[in-house]
Amino acid sequence: MVVQLDFNQFELERYSRQIRMSGFGLESQRKLKASTVMISRVGGVGGTVAMNLARAGVGRLVIAHGGHIVPEYLNRMQLALPSDLDRPCTEVFVEKLQAINPEMEVIAVPENVNEKNITSLVSQADLIVDGAPLFEERYLMNQEAVKQGKPLVMAAMYSTEGYVTTFIPGKTPCLACIYPEKPDWWTNIKVFPAIGPGPVIVGSMAAMEAIKTITGFGTPLLNKLWFFDLENNIFKHLRIQHQKNCPICGHIHN
Repeated sequence: MVVQLDFNQFELERYSRQIRMSGFGLESQRKLKASTVMISRVGGVGGTVAMNLARAGVGRLVIAHGGHIVPEYLNRMQLALPSDLDRPCTEVFVEKLQAINPEMEVIAVPENVNEKNITSLVSQADLIVDGAPLFEERYLMNQEAVKQGKPLVMAAMYSTEGYVTTFIPGKTPCLACIYPEKPDWWTNIKVFPAIGPGPVIVGSMAAMEAIKTITGFGTPLLNKLWFFDLENNIFKHLRIQHQKNCPICGHIHN
């Protein structure tokens, strides 16, 4: 049952372009305002997701990101400016997101996803967006999302490549179905190549997946992995399948 939330005149004008989309309407806007989305890592990918969800009217964001702003972040992070160098990441991100949408609540956890905080982070959200660069964090989110029955949008990029899909426990594969083990070539964040347009495209697509999953608008990427390579202008849908022996989600499929 959707919480019947009222909108003031400014909100109605702000969201009027999306409200008038066929199949979206005021009911979808209410669902966004009533929703909480947790985003792990709010960098090039996650920051783009957060900005888009703030502009779309999501009611609350829970963001998890450790560390301080450093120069190498500035080529891709939409929420970081040179004037933010050496400031705590979450402090910067909250400031920028609330400037975009002052009516949205932002709960910031100044640390990356780990075994101690993952249960609490996922429990606060209706949907999780995985923008983490490390598989260790991704596996934790995937496992907890399956455990709590929460949808998870996976958003990843490497160099000029991007990957997006939506996992819904019991209906789709999970991350462990696709990657039972961490790939050998995925080594260390310090050697992670990236250029700005890649994470922006990935993050925009992931934000739309979150919006579709929350509202029921359109067709999410269920059982499909959206892949692109900007260097060669390649865009593909790759079919992905649930693995019956998956140790994470195998028990919840028929």
